[in-house]
Amino acid sequence: MSQEKPIHLSIEVKSSDGTPIQIASLKINNKEFVSLERPIDQNSDKTSDSILSEPGIVALTTISPSSNGAPTIEEKKEVEATSKANIDPTYDYNILEEFGGNSFYRSFWGKLNYKTLDDKTSLVTYLGNEEVFDQEFVGKWLEPSRIHKCSQEFPHRGRNYFPSAIAVVYSRVIEVRDGKNLIVDFCYNGGSIESPKESTNQDGTFFFDNKFSIEAWGSSVNRKSNLVAKSGQVYGCLGFPKISVGPDSTLNFKWTGEGERPAIHLMLSDAFTGDEHGRGEGMPESFKETFGENLRIFELPGNGRVEIDFDWQLLPPTYSQKVVQYGVPTGVVFYDGAILSSQYGLKRFSNFDQFRIRNQMTKALGFSRAGVTCSMPNQGYCNGGGIHDGYDVTEFCTYRFEGDWFARDPNNMKARTSGGLRLEWIGKSPESPGRFVELESQKAYEFKNLRLRFLSNSEVEVDSPEFTWYHLACQEWTGGTSTGSEFTFIEIQGKRIGLNSNGDFWLTNGENDLEGRSFTSRRVRIFDKIPTQGDLIKHDLQNLKESGLIGKISETRFEVWGWAIQAGDQVSYRGEIFTIESTERKWKTWEQFAEQNSLNDNRLKRGDRRITYTELTLDKPVTDSLALVQFKVEKSMLQDLLDGDFRESCKAGWGIGDEAPGHLMYIDYNVNLILKNVEIHGMIRSTSRPLWSETTRRHSGFIDSISVNALGSQIWKKGDKLWLVHPESAKMQQVELSENFNGNQGDVKILPLTLSQEFPQNSVLVGLFSLATESRFEHIKFIKEDLSPCYSERIDYRPQGLRLRQLLTNDSSKRVQIIGGRISWYSNLENRFEPEVEFSERPLLVNTKSVVPMILNPIVRDKKGVVFGYQSKEAGKEEFFISYRIVVSPGKSIDLCNSMLGADLYLEGNGELILDQLSSKNYIDNNRDSGVGFSLVVQDKFQKSESLVLKGKGGRVGLMVNSPYPIGVLKIDFQNWELRPGLFNGAGFQSAQNQNDPRYSEFIRISK
Repeated sequence: MSQEKPIHLSIEVKSSDGTPIQIASLKINNKEFVSLERPIDQNSDKTSDSILSEPGIVALTTISPSSNGAPTIEEKKEVEATSKANIDPTYDYNILEEFGGNSFYRSFWGKLNYKTLDDKTSLVTYLGNEEVFDQEFVGKWLEPSRIHKCSQEFPHRGRNYFPSAIAVVYSRVIEVRDGKNLIVDFCYNGGSIESPKESTNQDGTFFFDNKFSIEAWGSSVNRKSNLVAKSGQVYGCLGFPKISVGPDSTLNFKWTGEGERPAIHLMLSDAFTGDEHGRGEGMPESFKETFGENLRIFELPGNGRVEIDFDWQLLPPTYSQKVVQYGVPTGVVFYDGAILSSQYGLKRFSNFDQFRIRNQMTKALGFSRAGVTCSMPNQGYCNGGGIHDGYDVTEFCTYRFEGDWFARDPNNMKARTSGGLRLEWIGKSPESPGRFVELESQKAYEFKNLRLRFLSNSEVEVDSPEFTWYHLACQEWTGGTSTGSEFTFIEIQGKRIGLNSNGDFWLTNGENDLEGRSFTSRRVRIFDKIPTQGDLIKHDLQNLKESGLIGKISETRFEVWGWAIQAGDQVSYRGEIFTIESTERKWKTWEQFAEQNSLNDNRLKRGDRRITYTELTLDKPVTDSLALVQFKVEKSMLQDLLDGDFRESCKAGWGIGDEAPGHLMYIDYNVNLILKNVEIHGMIRSTSRPLWSETTRRHSGFIDSISVNALGSQIWKKGDKLWLVHPESAKMQQVELSENFNGNQGDVKILPLTLSQEFPQNSVLVGLFSLATESRFEHIKFIKEDLSPCYSERIDYRPQGLRLRQLLTNDSSKRVQIIGGRISWYSNLENRFEPEVEFSERPLLVNTKSVVPMILNPIVRDKKGVVFGYQSKEAGKEEFFISYRIVVSPGKSIDLCNSMLGADLYLEGNGELILDQLSSKNYIDNNRDSGVGFSLVVQDKFQKSESLVLKGKGGRVGLMVNSPYPIGVLKIDFQNWELRPGLFNGAGFQSAQNQNDPRYSEFIRISK
């Protein structure tokens, strides 16, 4: 190294807790160096207008590889530390720069040229007139555009990349040549491995990796509760920063409150987390080496009060590969992995500028580049939270998300320990709502315009810039534990070939077989072989790999396994030619396969594992038994695919479509769910796991234990006060546990007592602390992913604990509340404790998607009514006719006054319905008002009506009685009522009852 060349050193000294120690001076070669950075005096007078009004100087050093691979210390300038000016001086806060942070962040849109220098480096040239690069760029990371065709080799070590894809690959600046040229430590090939080329008019963002600085602040025992940054600052992070939060912690991310929020930008564009065999297990070492192995931002404790207020902006990765399931790092914001969490307090996270990077790109270029997704991480994972006093919840664990959230997989929070978990999605106002959207467009289910070729009768290769087999890897095909039926397929020249599942490979090749599929980014072995002329398809139970015929359904229908048989193929048997007229893919369990073929192998006794086969229909019958039949292939529709040539315009796909792979939210019935002023897209899905147990026998008299079914968790502790209750008969008895309960089926030990009444079998033992307290949907509207109105979506969330709490406490407010909005709801009559639903501010109820839109005993709190159903018929658009159904229980009186029909409204049950001032919209046919409305329809479906009463005044709706009720079962008293003509009801009234019965008019009275 030349003696004349200046050397810039950086030395960081930390205490045992990770807090940087201030260095007053440093002596090197008998020369003393004094820091130019003004120390931050936390004890100084904070009443002044500015603290550190002049920027300090922080020495930063980068150790980079030289051309021969040896590390060299690169020369660079000092970097300005962020000033604390314009921050409220009364704050007790830190800035990230105190922990080694640096908001160096420079983006260039369409102004960079990338040129390969050698097999390790590239020259990056700025195409503008000004000089923009200086020594400050040395050591910084670079996120380029998608300018690199990645190797097909699995990225075991080194720089992470997505195999075989054209993708973003990160590099680091190792030299600045001048103001327009610098060198990075990666060889970008311009999209071609064979013939590397320059990439011009491309983008690039240079940034400092603040991952460790953020982690240092979070873990420091001497940190302040507030981390403050100035407007517009962006802290890049190469990977997910991990903030390990201890019990009883407060973390606030604050800013000046004006201008653009400071941001943390997650730099993981096109990052690859898939495992080598596509099983969804683990991640490559290259990911850990490039980004770190952490995928969680806030690692939460399992106990204590935790208050977090993130009021900065989290910028998600810019680019992402479009995969079916595996290979893309989704990550989570909040993670509480405790099985029995008692962590509580408010965790608030704001997201008001998620698409900042995409918007900057679009503004600069006039368009957004392919692959730009900006999808947020998952909001969080947990098993519960909150604390209780042994009787009821005393402190909630609340996760509040404000603003918007666009993500492939937005939320997976469960409440499996108590009713103390509270999840809130909050928008600004009904006029300025937040938007919470499942990005179904980023969940690939079909890949088109692929180049595929067969290398053998069972091995297929892909050569396409936007698709590898890793893009298709999923639980249903290659997943580590999946042995279900077939979901994936390829399509070549219009012919579909199923890809089977682990269930097929493992049955023939052995448990957890990997060699059978021989999975790589470009090549994969499929289970069903391409048949060729002369191949024999036979029944051979001694060698399952050769057993192509596995069943004979009839003389013309056979089950073929392991062969890609197509309609139009021809086979011969005993000298006669048979044509396959049709085929259908089907499945059966291993157990069914064994029983069908009288196989006694114990490993086949698996009802959870399946094989997928083809049921074919021949044009002529085969009378011989299955054991004798042996088909010889005479003609194969797929044989020409074995010529070794690539076929264009092929497809690969996941068979259900883009609606099924995921969900907007996957919670459970025990979560307290509050959505306010937000528009949502995607299904709200939940599990029904109850936190109570039913008794296995009757209990009466003196008892010191209660026999129950399995609870499934160990949440009942000594001293807890539970309720033994039989809600149907209003029997209740409080008991106190004398021992902890292990959660299994058996006896719960309690302090001895004498029951005042007998409790039948299937009574319920429950703690109030296990039950949800609130469920509210306030001004919620369904939208499509493009933000246009949506009239069909499903909320599969039935908080039964809320209903049980209502019964235990006699508190009528414990209902699902739907306040205004455009939303759907349905009741599940199979649930023992189906919650009551309360409406206000006249919501529009639309399609429930895949389930009957039926509501049990609805309550309208404010007398404004509900708009039931929706109708739309317009050329070129999806047609809707969504009829709701109301079921009333015995003894209930349901007041639906001032409601409006948006489609026919069905009524049934055994109670009373009040329908004053009921009205109807008109049926609209292709923007033409038909002049007719919709009707009330009285018809049984879920319950047999034996005493149903309809009352109403001043209504303007037609009536159809479609069930032939005996006279007296249905009682109608409509006064001042106009029976308007309706769709399917031109006269305004029709009835299946016997109107000639002399008592008919006694029970059916309708006056104008």
